[in-house]
Amino acid sequence: MSKTINKEDITILVADASEMFDETGCVPGLDGEEVPAERLVPHAKQYISETIDDSKALCDPKILDTPGFMLVISWLSQKWLQKCQKLAPRGTKNPDQHLSKEQQNECLDSAAAELIREITQRKMLN
Repeated sequence: MSKTINKEDITILVADASEMFDETGCVPGLDGEEVPAERLVPHAKQYISETIDDSKALCDPKILDTPGFMLVISWLSQKWLQKCQKLAPRGTKNPDQHLSKEQQNECLDSAAAELIREITQRKMLN
């Protein structure tokens, strides 16, 4: 039987993952081991891409309970929406709703590459 994690627990776990990243450049992986954050970006990209293709797509609860993965999804989602915002009509609250799936995927590709660059540069500075 799996334990359900509430929003407060997720917030604490993601904050811990963020602190781990700040200290080591790694985040907790699926098995709790430290994983370089940039290695989770392709998995986060795949998850977001699946939601672009099917907004009702469900994610494996084991993945959603992984604070490192949730942190990387959060980072990538923010970058993706910023990229979409630049292409959407001005003043749009939900830019992804005004772009084709192809445009959204192009924004996602760009956001993922940028996030990997930023993570790698940040690790080099520490």
